[in-house]
Amino acid sequence: MPQVPIAPGLDGSAVPDGVGLIRMANEPKVANLSPEMVRRVEGGQALPTFFELSSEDKKQPVPRLSVWIEGLTSVAQAWTLVGANPARRWVVRLEADKVRRVFAAVVDQLSPTPALDIHWERATALTDAGDRVPEFRPGWEGHAGIANLDKGNKTQRDSLRWQLAESAAIEILTPGLLAALL
Repeated sequence: MPQVPIAPGLDGSAVPDGVGLIRMANEPKVANLSPEMVRRVEGGQALPTFFELSSEDKKQPVPRLSVWIEGLTSVAQAWTLVGANPARRWVVRLEADKVRRVFAAVVDQLSPTPALDIHWERATALTDAGDRVPEFRPGWEGHAGIANLDKGNKTQRDSLRWQLAESAAIEILTPGLLAALL
């Protein structure tokens, strides 16, 4: 996807359409997966679990799935910013426009359809004391979050994650590439 010129926005403001998103996902544990999910992994396809809010995402004032904006944050920077953990070698690419078109069907009048959006979110780092402080390592400017993945009922949330998985492109960082990133 061609990148549009972009500058970081204010925390909570909408990320513009026309940008690519990077999500660094954990290596799936194949032993814990259904046969269908194993086929997806072997085929290099995203899993819906890649789009579940982490415990850290859930603790934020506005729960959002952590992503990075391509053009402001490189894959190497994103991987470093999420801890440079070799288990987190799945690069999941999404397009902001496609994320915003993902929606879950209305199940009943009491469970409105959650609409996904992407918001700028100030990158933070966890200190040894357990406090969150602003992040300043290269690439921090591209941090954002997909909002509303925690809304709706379980069926709707599952549908949102499946649709994101279907629209994602995947790259798996090899051990040699990971070593080069360090």
